[in-house]
Amino acid sequence: MNNKQKSDYLWDRRERYEQTPDRYSELISMKPVIEIFSSLGGNWKKSREVINYVDIGCGNGSGTQKFAVFLEKITGMSITTNGADASIECQKPCENRGINFFCLDLNSGTLPFRDFQVVTLFETIEHIFNTDFLLNSIRDSISRDGVLLITTLNVVCWKNRILVPLGIQPFNTEVSTQKLSYGYRISSLKKRMETWKPAGHIRPFTIYSLCDLLEDNGFEVIDSFGLENWRGFKFLEKISKNMCTGMLVIAKPS
Repeated sequence: MNNKQKSDYLWDRRERYEQTPDRYSELISMKPVIEIFSSLGGNWKKSREVINYVDIGCGNGSGTQKFAVFLEKITGMSITTNGADASIECQKPCENRGINFFCLDLNSGTLPFRDFQVVTLFETIEHIFNTDFLLNSIRDSISRDGVLLITTLNVVCWKNRILVPLGIQPFNTEVSTQKLSYGYRISSLKKRMETWKPAGHIRPFTIYSLCDLLEDNGFEVIDSFGLENWRGFKFLEKISKNMCTGMLVIAKPS
């Protein structure tokens, strides 16, 4: 596969995943996230005039831009906004939004930046083979007073706790690049899964495994949250975060 074919494949895979929850909008409305950045902004103002922000796995940059506006509003500081993605097709839409774009293989390409105060990795780490390399690269790029936010799906969410004992493939795991429906033994469920396409999920996480991974790669976990995609089960965010469909982990360099 040449570079053009690889870029087209990565862009096509991203387009297949349009139903991913809008974590950018979700997080900027969360009270704990607002409080964390309000506090950080007060500290950052003492030592710098501009916040350097990079969104890894930025796609077309629409969410990146939204999160940058949030940072500017909450901290009262100017933001330099950057995006990194494996697909070169992301470059033009990002640059049209005023985002500095870096085309980068996140499995092997060292991040070409230093002294970043905010790094976001939303719905991306589950696509990465060499997660340790990526986190170490982020660790080398983030400032001592910086913060990393990661969201991903939860393999032990409430839905999978029902499916797995029945011998059914857990949601958000993939065994093929062509079909998602393998292993779904209930015919109605299988038909529904056949309407979707694989997005390239190769790393399943729980909140605890993600926290352990971060700590072993030079980060200290500040806090973690459950993110429930199904409206009727939003109450799980308050009573059992490790049963939610998704998760947010916030960390800083240790």
